[in-house]
Amino acid sequence: MHTILFDLDGTLVNSEWLAKEAYNHGIETVLKRKLTNEERESLVGKPIAVFLRRFPNEAEQIRSSILQYFENKIHQIRPYPGVISLLESLSERGYGLGIVTSQLKKFAYGELINNKLDGFFKVVLTAEDCDEYKPSPKPLLTAINHLHADISDCLYIGDQMTDIEAAHAADMKSAGALWGEGNLTHLSAASPTYFVKEPHQLLRILQDKNYSAAF
Repeated sequence: MHTILFDLDGTLVNSEWLAKEAYNHGIETVLKRKLTNEERESLVGKPIAVFLRRFPNEAEQIRSSILQYFENKIHQIRPYPGVISLLESLSERGYGLGIVTSQLKKFAYGELINNKLDGFFKVVLTAEDCDEYKPSPKPLLTAINHLHADISDCLYIGDQMTDIEAAHAADMKSAGALWGEGNLTHLSAASPTYFVKEPHQLLRILQDKNYSAAF
């Protein structure tokens, strides 16, 4: 494998706490109540536009409130431990790197630039760059097309079932990232090709395809 695609939020950077806060803030501000558990679950791996379909009459107000809250705190988002050294090692070894995320372009680039991660990636595909979203394979296939890569030579790494399902749909190898928001039980149901407990273990997988992290 010579092309590695990453999810962003919950995989490379610890932004999920802020997303949950921002969505709850938007609902509280406009609807004067908290997010329900079902609404919170529906956020996972989906673009904001999908969530807002639930509130056709208040969508624009909720969106504005969510985005303002996120923008005010985006500077607090940081890469997970080991992510920067992993990206440095992959770049030094000549791997082509990309990101496929459901995040808005403005915030995806903000998260990357604030943490000096943007220079590692040849393609960053965001919510505005594709008319479908994970678990559809189209975002991954679009990124691969930009990179002029072969699917059989690619690996996609993410922390949610939608990431793994998208990779399966694209006939691409996948890795469940367990160092951030990834949950072993949930991801096991999606059957990723690999599980990765810590970022540095990805290098072991790339060097030895029979390597399997112990749990």
